[in-house]
Amino acid sequence: MSNRCANDNGYTLVEVLIALTIFSVGLLAIAGLQINAIRYNSGSNLRTSTTAMAQGVMEQVMSLPSDNPLFRTAGTNVVSIDPNDSDGDGDATTLRLQGAGFFTANWVVTVDWQGITGLSRIDVNVQENSGRTITLTNFKRYNL
Repeated sequence: MSNRCANDNGYTLVEVLIALTIFSVGLLAIAGLQINAIRYNSGSNLRTSTTAMAQGVMEQVMSLPSDNPLFRTAGTNVVSIDPNDSDGDGDATTLRLQGAGFFTANWVVTVDWQGITGLSRIDVNVQENSGRTITLTNFKRYNL
């Protein structure tokens, strides 16, 4: 009488180690993908913040009345994007957003754009701390 099982099949230690090695290589690949996804999402968040800030500045400029001298005077204007100094840096021309960094903004007015009298081109530039700049362009008729 033998107490041995007729079927002694199972996994050897070598087979288990090979399976664990393959599994860990797969996990490392997924971890690398996760790191890249976080990096790309962070960049997207920064560009979205910059674009939203540029849109806000553009809306401020475009809401000015058409008889405002700003639209008849060519030049670059620095924007007070943080007039209440909410970030505490002592500078009204920079704004620090949590998780996004520092931003500066300006707008450039081109009077009588391409020879069209009474039409100003407004370019709003917002620069993030990495140096990338988002530019929005709009046009406004001004009263002569």
